[in-house]
Amino acid sequence: MNESGILELSQSLGPEQNLRQYNIVNDVLPPPNNEDLHVMIMAVSYLWLFLLGTCGNVAVLTTIYHVVRSSRATLDNTLIYVIVLSCVDFAVCLSLPLTIIDQILGFWMFGLIPCKLHAVCENFGKILSALILTAMSFDRYAGVCHAQKKYLRSRNIAITILLGLVVYAFITLYPLLWSFTIQEIILYERVTGPGILTRMRIEKCMVNIDSRMFTAFTIYQFVLCYCLPLISIAFFYTKLLSKLREHTRTFKSSQIPFLHISLYTLAVACFYFLCWTPFWMATVFAVYLENLAEERSAPPLFVYIMYVIHALPFTNSAINWILYGALNSQLQHRYRSSRSSSTKLGTTNSTCLTNHKLNTTQYQANGSMTSIAAAATSTIPANGQNDALLGSNDDENEIDVRLLHTHNPTFL
Repeated sequence: MNESGILELSQSLGPEQNLRQYNIVNDVLPPPNNEDLHVMIMAVSYLWLFLLGTCGNVAVLTTIYHVVRSSRATLDNTLIYVIVLSCVDFAVCLSLPLTIIDQILGFWMFGLIPCKLHAVCENFGKILSALILTAMSFDRYAGVCHAQKKYLRSRNIAITILLGLVVYAFITLYPLLWSFTIQEIILYERVTGPGILTRMRIEKCMVNIDSRMFTAFTIYQFVLCYCLPLISIAFFYTKLLSKLREHTRTFKSSQIPFLHISLYTLAVACFYFLCWTPFWMATVFAVYLENLAEERSAPPLFVYIMYVIHALPFTNSAINWILYGALNSQLQHRYRSSRSSSTKLGTTNSTCLTNHKLNTTQYQANGSMTSIAAAATSTIPANGQNDALLGSNDDENEIDVRLLHTHNPTFL
């Protein structure tokens, strides 16, 4: 039974009868929706988004870990934002399996605590993800339009902004998250024998607040969590492109790929707009219909359209890692540099250790054991790559032993 049927039946029933007059109350569950083609299509789509989002965000986090670990570099603002964005989007995608099961079964079977956690991962995560995208647009705007103000792109400012966005999202969504609870819905009940009542009862994880409160909450959430971030993203990226265009006109020989940056920025802004605008328009329209004087049941087509629209924010979280991770030119450059330096360093270490073994054998044959610094002095210049292993000190005979392979003998 689909969700429209659940709403229609629940509205047609009056208050629950007094159960004390029945000796036995049998609760049964409705049949699952596995034969409903529309529901199964949405379930498969949600499953695909779950796999794409979880695997993609884990891949981005693994790549950043490899880059930072290989190059021993510190995290800059771009990587900090990408890491937090990937973690938040990963949490949003983790809520999809529960949504899929709820759609197929037609009821919530996991209890109150998973309901609260599901609400936090889904609603809090989606709003925080949109706010992080706004912070990333500000970071790029500050780096291009206010390059002389270094403090705007400091790590402390980035961490402060992220913590502020977490508090902002939590305060904004706290009434909604707190009101999520398990509601019991009686779809059907009938006396099936003397003192025996059989009823079809389900539980749903849903918001339990007054209609007027929910309307007011939706309006202010629409303004603070959609309109404000959208206007900010449009402003920051417009100023960024304007600054770059002015730079390319002033310096004709500039190597800045203005067209590439413009297309990338346009894709990011349009993708955000296409994913979130239908969702908020449908939410506001649903609140409007709910406050009409005459109540009418929603047609099945409207319910399926709402399913598709509610999948768009999940799509945003599942594909953000492509726009901000896989297509991030800075991350790609640092990943290629770390791989090339690791390959070069591994080759240099292997060559140096092989030559060191030969020289050690020669020194032992002469009856003396020379230190590793002396052996390195006679072997590393022959390879022409002593800069990879030598420390930054003035003494050219010292080797940074941290770069030697731990599974090979170091002869110290």
